Amino acid sequence: MNQPAIYYGVDVSKETLHISYQIGIDANGQPQWAYQTLPNQADSIEQWAAELPANSHLIFEHTGTYSARLAWVLALQNRPFSLLTPNQSKGFAATLKSISKTDRSDAALLARYGQVFQPQPSQLADESLHQLRQQHKHLNDLRISQQAVANQLHALSFDPRASQKVKASLLVLQQSYLTQIALFEEELDQLSQQELQAISERMQRVKGIGPASSQALCTATNGLAGFESAKAVAKFVGIAPSQTQSGSSVRRRGRMARTGLGYVRGLLYMAARSARKYNLGCKALYDRLRAKGKCHKVAMVAVMNKLLHQVFVVVKKNIEFVNGFSLSKQNLA
Repeated sequence: MNQPAIYYGVDVSKETLHISYQIGIDANGQPQWAYQTLPNQADSIEQWAAELPANSHLIFEHTGTYSARLAWVLALQNRPFSLLTPNQSKGFAATLKSISKTDRSDAALLARYGQVFQPQPSQLADESLHQLRQQHKHLNDLRISQQAVANQLHALSFDPRASQKVKASLLVLQQSYLTQIALFEEELDQLSQQELQAISERMQRVKGIGPASSQALCTATNGLAGFESAKAVAKFVGIAPSQTQSGSSVRRRGRMARTGLGYVRGLLYMAARSARKYNLGCKALYDRLRAKGKCHKVAMVAVMNKLLHQVFVVVKKNIEFVNGFSLSKQNLA
């Protein structure tokens, strides 16, 4: 018979892990929590995790690189863990009317989250996919830095007294960025996984989706694996529109959730710019929304969502993309 899970809440910081778990109930019926701290170092985490009970389940927030060591060690030891977004823990704290926020209270809050919701264990991406995601993110950062240097050089070109040393330094930086960009672009043009390469090619069947956007979307979502709907992909990428409405007086304008990877949204936006011209379904949607008085940005977000829906259907069903298939003959005239 399986034992009930013991949920450990872990509040992650750069130097320290703050750990809390329930050890009993006091005379007033309130839970009692054990608390300990641990250095955020791989060897310390390995030793601590090896001594955990077999039915332990760890809950912690995804904090970028700070939580990477903990997740990696737990995955190596086959310890179940669940990664939460900051919004999930923040919303749970609001439901409990929690007014204190310390490392210790946050760890206990995460443990309580596990007890209440019993989330499914998270899975880390395999090594090759993890490397691909990092390379895509780094390539995007290189492009941003290179553009910033190019903008500085452009601004200096209007100054007749511009420092030649500054211009020379910027030119060296620009050349370095361009060299690194070319190297990463060449490497990423050849995806290491044949399955992801095939899925990326399927995505490019959709008008507007090119190699850059398909590869970024493919690596970010692991080829859309684990997604049951296009809406779920939109939420993951961060372009699903949010909505705030209550009664007749509260009705705020919706906006993008922006919960996913920014560089993927940026590439998807560039794909949408092409799609609104050459993808007949996206063009009709854009023109219809603009005719209704919607601003350019709102219409473009709608086009991005439609593109994702088209990509999802083409990839999941492995079908050819027919430009304008869903439009009536009158719209195509």
